Order: sequence, then C-alpha cells, then structure tokens
Amino acid sequence: MAGIGKCMALVSTAGFLAGSGISYYTQNKANKIIVSQASAHAKDGVIPIGGKTKDGALWDGQMTVDQLKKDLNKKSLAASGIIGLTSALGTAAISGLTLLIKAKL
Repeated sequence: MAGIGKCMALVSTAGFLAGSGISYYTQNKANKIIVSQASAHAKDGVIPIGGKTKDGALWDGQMTVDQLKKDLNKKSLAASGIIGLTSALGTAAISGLTLLIKAKL
C-alpha cells in the first residue's frame, strides 16, 4: 500500500510541476507582449485606463507600466497555481485508476 501512495504522490507532484510550469511559461510570454504594447502606448510611463461604473457613469484613470507588470505577474502566479492543482488532481486520478486496473488484472 505504501508503494501505491508513493507512486501517486510522485505522479501528482510531477503533474503539478509540469502543469504550473507550462502555464506560467506561456502566460509569461503573453505578459511580455502585453507590457511591450502598453509601453508603446504609455505617455510618460503612464497608461490611460477607464471604464464604466455600475451606475453607468464613465471614469478615467491611469496606471504605470510597472504596476501593470506587477498585476500581470500576480495573476499569472495565481492562475499557474490553480492549473497546477488541476493537473495534479487529474494525474492522481489517472494514476490511481491505472493502478486499480492493473491490480484487478
């Protein structure tokens, strides 16, 4: 039984590392493109932003390129963690089913 637990732990860890690593890498590449485009649009290092509030009024604002970079990095780390956990659960389920089928045969 300890062998099954070790096997599933190793496979789940590998699934987490692979899922989160690939996710972070692809998001990091996309973030670099977004930051370079934002830098091209920025005036004096500030990006104009705006939108609508819930009551329908328009608002104007601004954000620095460094703040955009920090926000994108935070979101990338959070999304990579979630995708890594999903990958770990998926690989654990598949390895568990595989071991169960192997034990039955």
